[in-house]
Amino acid sequence: DGARRAPTTLTPVRVTALGGSLAPARVPYAVTVVVPADAARVRAPLALDDALRGVPGLAVDNRYNIALGERITIRGFGARTQFGVRGVHVDVDGVPATMPDGQTTLSHVDPASIGSSEVLRGPASSLYGNAAGGVVRLTTVSPLQLGNDLRLSSSIAERGTVTTRASVSGVAGGWGGEARASSLDYRGFRVHSDARDLRGGAQLVRAGARDTVRLTLATVDYDADNPGGLTDSASVAAPHTASATNLRYRTGEKGSHRQAGVAWRRSLAGWSLDASGWGLGRHLVNPIPFRIIDLNRRAAGARIAIDRGRSDDRIAVGAGVEHGSQWDDRRSFENRDGVRGAVALDQNERVASNGAFVRAAVAVTPVISALASLRGDRVAFRVDDDLVTATDPDDAGSRTMSALSPSVGVAWTPTTRVSTYANVSTAFETPTTTELANRPNGAGGMNPDLAPQHVVATEVGARATLGSLGSATLALFDARIRDALVPFEVPAAPGRQFYRNASRARQRGVEASASALIQPWALARVAATLVDARFAASDSAAGLVSGRRIPGVAPFRADLSLTAGAGGPVRSELLATVQSRTPADDANIAWAPGFTVVDVTAALAPRGIGAVSLSAAASLSNIFNRRYDTSVVPNAARGRFFEPGPGRTLTVTVEVSRHRDPR
Repeated sequence: DGARRAPTTLTPVRVTALGGSLAPARVPYAVTVVVPADAARVRAPLALDDALRGVPGLAVDNRYNIALGERITIRGFGARTQFGVRGVHVDVDGVPATMPDGQTTLSHVDPASIGSSEVLRGPASSLYGNAAGGVVRLTTVSPLQLGNDLRLSSSIAERGTVTTRASVSGVAGGWGGEARASSLDYRGFRVHSDARDLRGGAQLVRAGARDTVRLTLATVDYDADNPGGLTDSASVAAPHTASATNLRYRTGEKGSHRQAGVAWRRSLAGWSLDASGWGLGRHLVNPIPFRIIDLNRRAAGARIAIDRGRSDDRIAVGAGVEHGSQWDDRRSFENRDGVRGAVALDQNERVASNGAFVRAAVAVTPVISALASLRGDRVAFRVDDDLVTATDPDDAGSRTMSALSPSVGVAWTPTTRVSTYANVSTAFETPTTTELANRPNGAGGMNPDLAPQHVVATEVGARATLGSLGSATLALFDARIRDALVPFEVPAAPGRQFYRNASRARQRGVEASASALIQPWALARVAATLVDARFAASDSAAGLVSGRRIPGVAPFRADLSLTAGAGGPVRSELLATVQSRTPADDANIAWAPGFTVVDVTAALAPRGIGAVSLSAAASLSNIFNRRYDTSVVPNAARGRFFEPGPGRTLTVTVEVSRHRDPR
């Protein structure tokens, strides 16, 4: 009708990935803030690939294997993991999902609850300590944004996967609260890949003039089968099949997870104080070939940081301390075709991590700013062996690993629309308790030969905004790794990964992103990454040859999206992922083929029906039914490198909500 629409006020963006609040243009590091598109909000995501899509340098591989979870890599860091996340530090609502030993598990995170994400690409141990080859900070939607709201949704996919979610939130007197629950009955496209889980979460938030308080709770119970990797011929000829070894030993994971965290921030007269504490309990039973792992874990930690400086101050400084403790009661049994046999390992593992850091930001001139930080960490491991016999000696012992991690960066902002930056940063990564306990000779205790890896990286980059038309970023990076942690398997224990150190490795490349408003109702985005990840020294004992590519790291990846219909009755999104072929072993003999996968989603805007609103969405993934490997298992025994992705899949979602203005 030609009428002008009222302007929309967007929520301010606050970059916190470097531990303090900085204007995005003045951050001398590659930081990206991600908010899922409207069309993605009513999908039923199984992993975090929706919440983190379109970030250059970042790859989230949805393995469609709930037992193993998604693989997250940043510039090649994290590619070595067999399950969970390694080498990348992850926080959820301020509570670390990365444990003191460097292992990250995300089974308690409902991907649909993520409201925004911050991704720091590149080493960041100077602020986050162990296993910070990059940082991902996930934030659920605050109840203060949701208001008084009730939502129910259900999704069904064509193979019978059903996802149900419910949430309720309310605000009163400056306080906001939310509770949510979700259930997943996953029917995988592969044999022996079904899963069931039940997640719950709650948060209580208070945002005042001086103080902000946030209490969060999360819980999950799950039971998931693991079909394992396939050989190249099997992944092409019969991608829906499972490994015969995994079927025989009934591999999978059954577990529970409970956690709580509290964060408090006080701001007064240019000072700010941040304090947080968290605790969790986790139990899992994990049948793998030849072994059944039974692990009870408790962990807790606290962090306190103080900052001095306002946005117009020439100098801002900060400092903080952090502690984390982890207690693992680990037992393993002989796996007799899925049935527990004799006890093979019984030990208690303790990890104590302590860190202290300082940082300073200086406005050298009105257009040049610098940021420097330094952190010291000490991670102590101890094992007590409860299985000592005449033929099984006492394997108790301890190891301490420490590191000093500096970082410095400079940003030049000649105009409000253009900024450039350069930095030198460092990271270190200890082996996890699982990696230390998995010894190729079958002994207990800790592997005495496995050392932490250390990284020194340089980076230069630029950012530009074109007003309402779009934006662009470019970054070049070069990371040199000493004592790189490299996974391998042995034929006698397929599916169980062991680790060794490569003397030197190098990961360098270029990443770029661009977004453009091609019509008032259409937004196009592209994010592309080139990574040259190679061993930089030969090691005949480990079978490593200088110049060969590091397995699991795709040399090229691009994510493209076209979002249309914002503000209209139908919102749609077209997504495409393009990836080059990927090496699967140290010898670079086995490769996963390159692929292009295209997805499309159409969502109806909420329509009022009486006191409630109704919305619906239909998603068609892999619309061209391509055969592809969504991930590889580096150096898997017997050539079982490949984890195939599903063919064309239709998912339909319906959501009913009721929202009441608290006023």
